[in-house]
Amino acid sequence: MKVRSLVFGLAVLMVTLAGVVYYSFNYYNFNYQWKTNLEDYREYRLIGNSTLNGYVKADGEVSVYILTKEDFKRLKKGELFSYYRAWEHVKAVELNDVRIPDGDYLLVIKNEENGMQWISVKLVDKK
Repeated sequence: MKVRSLVFGLAVLMVTLAGVVYYSFNYYNFNYQWKTNLEDYREYRLIGNSTLNGYVKADGEVSVYILTKEDFKRLKKGELFSYYRAWEHVKAVELNDVRIPDGDYLLVIKNEENGMQWISVKLVDKK
């Protein structure tokens, strides 16, 4: 009887651990708030072939982009760049079931104000 209980307990532990690992790899959840200055960028790595939900809220204007790492480098250099999705010069963005293509994408937030401002972000990226 003790052996059966031990085997059952180990099986339950393994299933629970597998569930935690599965959840951590397939559900990326991020909450962050910061005070930022002019021309400040924040970037968040997104899971390829996933669905993004959440919001970006700011005291002033921000621009929010979903783009590749290469295009982010171009954006920071002031060069022409491409993006998958963009919301420019807004105070808030609601991200409702935004489909992220397969690949190496970032969500980038750029401060468009001339001074400091608070920006709040909540992201849930599900595979």
